Amino acid sequence: MFDNDYPLLSTASLTALILHAAARGPVTIDSCSARLDALFQTAGKTPGLPEDERRVRLLRQLDHLRIARILEPAEDGALALTDRGRQALEEYPDGLDQTVLVKYPEFAEHLQKTAHHSAGMDPRMAAYDEGYIARQEGVSFQANPYSENTVDHQSWENGWMQAQEKDTSARPFRPLSER
Repeated sequence: MFDNDYPLLSTASLTALILHAAARGPVTIDSCSARLDALFQTAGKTPGLPEDERRVRLLRQLDHLRIARILEPAEDGALALTDRGRQALEEYPDGLDQTVLVKYPEFAEHLQKTAHHSAGMDPRMAAYDEGYIARQEGVSFQANPYSENTVDHQSWENGWMQAQEKDTSARPFRPLSER
């Protein structure tokens, strides 16, 4: 494991946190953020990422769960667990990631619509794609698995940076009450 890995901030951990909270009632970004902070405190760990970056990760997971119809809009901009969500929580109590979410047709369609298209000029397409996916999954820029001063290292960085640019240009999830 890399020193900059944040296990409590992995996709599966965040979705588990969200689903378990939603099983008790509707959730918001604020309630999930407070729950995450409490989890770090209980674990005796420092988050390792600033609050705004943690919130971006939570927002992304809330949005993905909404797209997959695991969560649905509730009152006051909150999100509530659906029947599909209860089933997902039962099947995946430790959380789920995109490999599970893609099984839901709505999420698969979303991925197809928003999929990146690799730059055909990049000499190492696989490394580029790995970097792109790593950024989407919240992996740190410093976690590049390739040796410095190699084409693969640069390609991985290019993919990671492209995903970051897309993240910063994408509109974040907003509750219905704010639309």
